[in-house]
Amino acid sequence: MEKIKRSNLVDEVYKQLLGLIASGDYPEGSRIPSEPQLCEMLGVSRNTVRTAISKLIALGILENQQGYGNCVRSMNIGLYANSILPCMLSKSTDLIAATEYRIGVETMAATLAAERATDEDIARLFDACEQAEKHINSVDEFAQYDMLFHRIVAEASRNPLFIRTSEMIEAMYTTWLIGFQRTHGMDKSHDYHIRICKAIAAHDPKEAGRSMQEHLEHVLSNIRKDLVGKDGIA
Repeated sequence: MEKIKRSNLVDEVYKQLLGLIASGDYPEGSRIPSEPQLCEMLGVSRNTVRTAISKLIALGILENQQGYGNCVRSMNIGLYANSILPCMLSKSTDLIAATEYRIGVETMAATLAAERATDEDIARLFDACEQAEKHINSVDEFAQYDMLFHRIVAEASRNPLFIRTSEMIEAMYTTWLIGFQRTHGMDKSHDYHIRICKAIAAHDPKEAGRSMQEHLEHVLSNIRKDLVGKDGIA
């Protein structure tokens, strides 16, 4: 491993670890170095290492085994499927493309959730909305419940690919979302979540899909406004 020199430390740690796993330095079932060891090897903070590892866990590349450490999971086709989404969101074009992707996937997930959601799913959705409302004055905590809501919708769809995508999106977006909501506020997002929640509870696929699509198109519109004049976006 090489000590990190670039500015985006989390991304660089992630890329180095992923490269070592892909090259076979850490084969399936092996344990990667501990967080303190990685901090010393890479010259970065423990929080940076932990965040990079959390991305690898969210992508299904690593798993945490209690009392043993972080281990490399089976390297099957799922690993390559996971690379479809831009994981770093390092360029504005990545952010726009990923949000466009979300519109397609999450609109269908909400539609299916309205058809397949159980009473337990619906109760979890309402609870996520209630918790978000309780934390409306804390953008960090609100963002956590915001992304949790989207993951529960995916889980209610009963489609394993939508569930995996939602886990990846949660890992990718949460930190970015905090800054986004500081700029644009949280009320509009919360209102859309309530609409989606009610449509799923009513088992109304058309309304659930439409509400999710409008929600994410509104997010995309704000992203485009924020990026006017940046990275070539016009």
